[in-house]
Amino acid sequence: MWSLSLLFFGLLAVLPAAGAQAASSDEGMLLAGGLDQLNGPMTTAEYYNFKTAAFSCKFLGGVNAAAGACKNTLATGRFYASVAPLSSGGVLIAGGNSTGVTCLNSAEIYNPSTGRFTPTATSMTDAHCFAHTTTVLTNGWVLITGGEDTTGNIVNTADMYNPATGFTCSTLGGVSATTGYCTNTMTDVRFLDTATLLKNGSVLIAGGNDGSIVNTAELFNPVAGTFTATGTMTDSRENHTAALIVTGSNSGDVLIAGGIDAAGNVLQTAELYSPTAGTFAATGTMTHPRYLHTATQLNTGKILITGGEDGAGAVLASAEVYDPVSATFASVSSMTTARALHTAVLITSGPKKGSVLIAGGIDNNGNTLGTAELYNPKTGKFTAAGSMELGRSSQDGTALP
Repeated sequence: MWSLSLLFFGLLAVLPAAGAQAASSDEGMLLAGGLDQLNGPMTTAEYYNFKTAAFSCKFLGGVNAAAGACKNTLATGRFYASVAPLSSGGVLIAGGNSTGVTCLNSAEIYNPSTGRFTPTATSMTDAHCFAHTTTVLTNGWVLITGGEDTTGNIVNTADMYNPATGFTCSTLGGVSATTGYCTNTMTDVRFLDTATLLKNGSVLIAGGNDGSIVNTAELFNPVAGTFTATGTMTDSRENHTAALIVTGSNSGDVLIAGGIDAAGNVLQTAELYSPTAGTFAATGTMTHPRYLHTATQLNTGKILITGGEDGAGAVLASAEVYDPVSATFASVSSMTTARALHTAVLITSGPKKGSVLIAGGIDNNGNTLGTAELYNPKTGKFTAAGSMELGRSSQDGTALP
């Protein structure tokens, strides 16, 4: 069930409002890098302004009319990179693939006060590209795990970014004299997995692929800096979604939905991980089997699931909502455009506050999309929301703490 669409990636972060450490920018969404299906890895970036509810190059140096994109660009063209919002108001962009599918261990910072990207002084100890995970911890540090390295091997290595000093192994057992990587590693090599920050500050890393699709999971303990196995999922999964439950009797649990199993089936099943019990249990059934989809937590605590691909390889326009109280999935209206490998981000301020912005992705013909739309949780409907300067796909969404 592999799709060529797995090759198109970008990245995304939600930035802070003016006065919240980034005085020159309004709160919004940064889209940076990715892969143009015709021209390779992208250096271009875009900004969706929550205040004006529109895409704009205002905080990226204005429009480069000749290039048809914003002026300020990444130092290195990269796709499938990590993206993590920093407590300083900036955004860390790390690893990913570059020209010729080169696997990167370099990183750069987007500064919202200047709208520019600057390479970091230090790099990760290992290259992390193609479906690694990135988690902002409660102290603002950034954990990066797994993925592939420069030789194409799936790795169990981890790197940590300290916003004050750069990349460090100090909380991961120091640097290994044998490997040159951080000493503490995951219990298994894995990519196409998920990483979810739990209420207690630990990180749940679930599923993925270690050469075959797995049902294993592990926890990262930020105090000890170690990884330990936890529970077994009810299904093996890769390209699934994971979202923290914040309301109802299962508050604090993690909803894991969809993906592909070890037999190559696209899954309609879902399950909950309980940090208290350290176990997984089935919950509800999605209205459609899907992978390469998104899961976005709404202000109500419900979780919106959009698009993706089904077992026949068709890109979906359908969407549904998971209700943590009733533990059930229910259909909502379809998106205006069928999308997989797209971005879905909750808008936290401005006139569209509480809505979800859906942007980019690929369609049923494999075309990279430049369009966007908004989901209104009050009406359960999607409406068109303009277009980006350039199309890009598989942006990864995350919000600043």
